Amino acid sequence: MSTGATIVSSSCRRRCFSSPNGVLPSFILSRQEQQQSDKVIPSVKAVTATYSSSSPKYFSSLKTSSSSSNNSNSNIVVFPPNLKIDPRSKSSPFYGLERIQKEESDDVKKDEPLDAQHVEADEADEEPNDADADTDNDNEEEEEAAAAAEDLLYDLSKQQEAYHAIPLPQRLHNIPIHHLQSSTTSGTINLHPSIFAMDPIRIDILCRVVNYQRNKKRGKRNAAAITKTISQVRGSGRKVRQQKGSGMARAGHSRPAHWRGGAKAHGPKGKVQDYTTKLTKKVRKLGLKHVLSQKLKEGNFFLVNDWNVESYKTKALGHLLYQNFAVGGRGGATAFLIDAPPSSHPHQLEEDEGTDMYVGGVNVNLKVASGNLTKVKVCNQLGCNVYDVLKHEKLIMSLEALKALEARLLA
Repeated sequence: MSTGATIVSSSCRRRCFSSPNGVLPSFILSRQEQQQSDKVIPSVKAVTATYSSSSPKYFSSLKTSSSSSNNSNSNIVVFPPNLKIDPRSKSSPFYGLERIQKEESDDVKKDEPLDAQHVEADEADEEPNDADADTDNDNEEEEEAAAAAEDLLYDLSKQQEAYHAIPLPQRLHNIPIHHLQSSTTSGTINLHPSIFAMDPIRIDILCRVVNYQRNKKRGKRNAAAITKTISQVRGSGRKVRQQKGSGMARAGHSRPAHWRGGAKAHGPKGKVQDYTTKLTKKVRKLGLKHVLSQKLKEGNFFLVNDWNVESYKTKALGHLLYQNFAVGGRGGATAFLIDAPPSSHPHQLEEDEGTDMYVGGVNVNLKVASGNLTKVKVCNQLGCNVYDVLKHEKLIMSLEALKALEARLLA
């Protein structure tokens, strides 16, 4: 047996990898079964895959069948019919590839004239037969199944290159600062390594923080919201009616939950029900550092000079976000926008000459314009949390928000 092969029984292999033509791919068959299949049907080899752990594009090593071996284009890859995966899913290695129509073989002649004898025989059989009709339907179904089972060809030349994270510490340097109105960059900045250089990313800490936030949001039930159980509701335990003979359903006492005046099933218990959990401030702050480092590692962390939007119209903000960051719209991503007032006016609520108005630590035009954008959430830097950062694909914050956030996390 070759090295690196997985030991699977023959019945299990045939059950998991069923092929319409009855022949299994060579990477599923054992060496003995491959030799037998080559002797029986030497012309049928759907695909041969060589899986290599060192190559991220393992599907690029798929080799086409003998029928398409004459094609000199090495960028064509075969999608085997017995591979149970949807090529349209993002987890598929064939996602985003262009499908190629298989060329017809030169052996088939189009518009071949029928012989006179066949034409006369067809004219003689004018009366349709039910048995012949059934066989024709069966043949059509078999042809459709065979056509569906044919190998699909995909072109690798238009494949999107995979994103590779920039290694540390280069990842922290020269972060571009986008100008929202002009769609240009106004400069670069270096991020603090104590916040944006957490490596490796601790998923266990992120899980603990997310559970803490969700439990805190669920919180406590109203202390006055209490319902009575069967043991507390008023009523006797005497049997209501006889077991048989009345024609009605059998019943015991008169206090079940599905009876009028009975108990309440799974009702609130008042202050006893408390879903909040405890988590130290140190772990919560560490979780925020890890999630910020994760967004920077993904390439989904962006900086803008400010969120001073000229108009409060939703259409104007949606156009700017989609044009600069591909956020919103029908096929755009979700985004978490973070803002903070200038340090000179931290509690500004009124509009002054030459300054923008901030309400709740967010630019008022940004807050109003983003109200109807379903893929966008706006928050002050004090509300930056692990759950919302993970929930949204992209994280966009202003320079003032970055400055205030770094000061808060380093304190």
